[in-house]
Amino acid sequence: MKDRHGEPAAVVRRDLRLPLAAIGAWGAALAGLYGGARVSLAVAGGAAVLTVLALKRRRGAAAAAATIAFGAMLASGATAVHVVVRDDAHLAELVESGAGGEAEIVLDAAPRPSARSPGVHTAAARLRSFTTDTASLSGNWRVLLVASGDEWDRAVAGQAITVEGTVREADPGRLTAAIFSARSPPEFQGPPSAPHRFAAHVRERAALAASAVPQPESGLIPALAVGDTSGMDPTLESDFRSTGLVHLVVVSGYHVGLVVGTVLGVATALRAGPGVRVAIGAAAVAGIVVVVGPQPSVLRAAVMAGMMLLALAAGRPRAALPALATAVLVLVLADPDLAAQPGFALSVAACAGLLLLAFRWARPLEHRGWPLPVALAATIPAATQVAVTPLLVAWAGEVSLVSIPVNLLAALVAAPVVVLSVLTAAVAAAWTSAGEWCAKLAAIPARWLVWLAETGADVPGGTLPWPTGLWWSLLAAAILAVLVGLLHVRRLRRPLLAIGAAAALGAVPSCLATGPPSGWVVTMCDVGQGDTIVLPAGDGVVVVDTGPEPAAVDECLDGLGVDRIALLVLSHFHIDHSAGIGGVVGGREVDAILAPPPGEATYGHDLVVERAGDLPFLEPEPGRVHRFGATSLEVLWPLPNLMEGTRSDPNNNSVAVRADVAGTSVLLTGDIEVEAQARLLESGANLDVDVLKVPHHGSAFQVPEFLERTDPVVALVGVGADNDYGHPDPGPLALLEHSGSQVFRTDLSGDVTVAREGGRLTVRTST
Repeated sequence: MKDRHGEPAAVVRRDLRLPLAAIGAWGAALAGLYGGARVSLAVAGGAAVLTVLALKRRRGAAAAAATIAFGAMLASGATAVHVVVRDDAHLAELVESGAGGEAEIVLDAAPRPSARSPGVHTAAARLRSFTTDTASLSGNWRVLLVASGDEWDRAVAGQAITVEGTVREADPGRLTAAIFSARSPPEFQGPPSAPHRFAAHVRERAALAASAVPQPESGLIPALAVGDTSGMDPTLESDFRSTGLVHLVVVSGYHVGLVVGTVLGVATALRAGPGVRVAIGAAAVAGIVVVVGPQPSVLRAAVMAGMMLLALAAGRPRAALPALATAVLVLVLADPDLAAQPGFALSVAACAGLLLLAFRWARPLEHRGWPLPVALAATIPAATQVAVTPLLVAWAGEVSLVSIPVNLLAALVAAPVVVLSVLTAAVAAAWTSAGEWCAKLAAIPARWLVWLAETGADVPGGTLPWPTGLWWSLLAAAILAVLVGLLHVRRLRRPLLAIGAAAALGAVPSCLATGPPSGWVVTMCDVGQGDTIVLPAGDGVVVVDTGPEPAAVDECLDGLGVDRIALLVLSHFHIDHSAGIGGVVGGREVDAILAPPPGEATYGHDLVVERAGDLPFLEPEPGRVHRFGATSLEVLWPLPNLMEGTRSDPNNNSVAVRADVAGTSVLLTGDIEVEAQARLLESGANLDVDVLKVPHHGSAFQVPEFLERTDPVVALVGVGADNDYGHPDPGPLALLEHSGSQVFRTDLSGDVTVAREGGRLTVRTST
């Protein structure tokens, strides 16, 4: 074929062999992780046969099938080796029995505070030996370490420890052989290796240098530099997640690209030769991996950077898509567990969206006169969001509507703030005072990111709920594929963009129409495995309990339009009722806190005191009535002489109040169990109410006569989906339903709002 100039037309075809092999390897690794060694061997055998048969044709679909099968064959063999170790029969027997004993463990990563369970630390580790009263095992099994206590803050990656604990079953589909629950402080067995000591030194000095600037920037800079989010305010960390800025505080290909690009740019400016540039780039990549740790996104980016450096050394043009496919293939073969890690999948999807869509979408803008960097700044957030959305909805159950505009605005400072943050860590490692000056420079653009995250998270209706699961994820992918395809049709592009703009403008009024319905009585927020209840109180609200983490309670209060809290009641200080304190007091006016003595729940108490600042604390006095406009709260429990020796003293000493909201009665019971319920029955308190917050998440620890005495029209159960406690127990719920109560659970109904309309109670749920 000739073009109009008479010369042969160049036909450029993508070489898809590496991407196809990577797809086959990824799928085979997942099959082996979930199915076991037998499935891996079966897939390997089938893939080998398919490869031989397909290679006979060597063209078209047959060649593609052979390539996929070849990748699957390689990954199946590698996965089988790892799965055999994971499924060791002797360890599995101890896991099934929940055996306890002494373990020798090597930490793969430093223990980090759990986002879901305050006070708990988790870390990936290797179980080298485990000794019980009846058995002694030695090996090298992957485990998830779960521990609590301040002693774990001193542990660093690469450290060998001895600790007492128990083993239990891990989630399926990973190479983790067991969950090891520590029951004693760690005994450190010598120092960690030199690379791990270096990483700990850099992270420590980065945090020290960043402390020269005020919060929240001082907590953000180490996160931007080395992914250390331990100093970040939990609410701000949640805001970064909900607005799609989390990729900036989770070291990824963006960071690796900036760092490597910066050092190569400096080397080029100094007229360094190709060999020197390759060496400097390789050193930068190695430094990032050592300091940050072998996280999925870092490993993927490191291998990709390695491929690019090899291309630079060979004097060949860079081929980004084959480099990405090579990174996936190499990493899945080296560690099949990556195939099942959400972070790895999101990292690869984001990179693929950037390579396949962002540059293509930037061309029309460039042709219209946009500078290429400006065009890419506009298309990269959109392309990566399109690529990762199907995965996000599969796991998170929501689609962020603010992430693209927030990331567009963040692009103004993202590169300089990351480079300055990394520079802070690098300089502080050698000279802390100089690192402090770098931190002060980084804090200037970091403030813009903080404002964007906080403002974007406060946008009403900023997230669109979406069902979770594979099929809903595929539906989201199909919808996005159709929209992207239609936008590539020139005649349809403008009408579709106009429709999208009109829909966005039309959604503004509904987004702004937040707040409870007319006649609002009470809302139980869906905060997972925990409690948060909100009642109207004049020009503010009464909040009872804060749930286990700040983001969920903050979102619920935002949805109700809450700016002022007349009284915050903490029924007790267990973390599922108190650890979300930051999401309540952050950015809101709080008049006072009513709470019982902490008892054994000291961690939650300390957390509340730290976040409450100078807020006054009130003691619960039985019989005392607190009035707020048309709402009154009478304290029923606990008595001055607190209960002792019960199954759970903090639960049984929970604050219980009877509220009257414009003539509608509500009983809020905290986590009181059988002992406290029996005493309340004997006290003669008026327990007959319209709305009942079922005690202790509907657990089995209920007195049937107590539930019968309350006789509610509506019963509310605050409970997390698939929780480990077996809540709620079917017995109490059946008793309530049999007596005519309507029972609503937050794990099934989301936020539950009760209102009075025309003399009758109505219930609205967020689902």
